[in-house]
Amino acid sequence: MSEKVTPIFALGNFVMDRLGNVTQYMFFYYYDPDNYYASLNKDLLNNELENIKENMQNFLDEEKIIINNEEVKAKVINTDIFLLDITHPVIEFIILFKGKLRKGINVYENMYEEEITEYPYEAIWRLPGKVVKVNMKGDITVFNNFLKIRVNKGIKVGGKEVIKFALR
Repeated sequence: MSEKVTPIFALGNFVMDRLGNVTQYMFFYYYDPDNYYASLNKDLLNNELENIKENMQNFLDEEKIIINNEEVKAKVINTDIFLLDITHPVIEFIILFKGKLRKGINVYENMYEEEITEYPYEAIWRLPGKVVKVNMKGDITVFNNFLKIRVNKGIKVGGKEVIKFALR
C-alpha cells in the first residue's frame, strides 16, 4: 500500500443468527491521491489482496472474542478492493466466526489493544435477540435487536467491549 493512501472512514456490519453464526462485513474507505490502487494490474492487485487479507487475519488473531465464556476465532474468508472513484478505494472484508448461544442472556465480548481512532467508523449489529446491555465506546443506539455504534476520530477505543442480548 502506498504511504499516501490514508483511511477516511470504516463501516462494519455484523449479523448473528440464532445458531451463533456471525457474518461480519467490513468496508474501509481510503483517500488515494496518487491513484495507487487504480494503477494496479491484475497480478499486482491479487498480491495486494493477499497481503491485505493476511494483515487483517493477523489483526483478528490478536483479538480475543468470547461468546458465553467460550473463546472463538474469527476468519477472513474474502477480501476485495473496489473504487468509488480513482482516488477513493474501498477495501471489503467478509469475516466469519461462531459461538454457542443459549436461551436467556447471551454475552459477546471482544478484547483488543486500546488505541486512538485515526478515522471515524460505524458498526451495525443485528443480533438474534433483544439487546439488553452494551459496554462500548462511541455513540450507541439500540432498537430491539439492532445496535449501532458511531465513533469519531480521536476517540480512545479497545480494551473490553461487551454486548448482552436475550434469546427466548
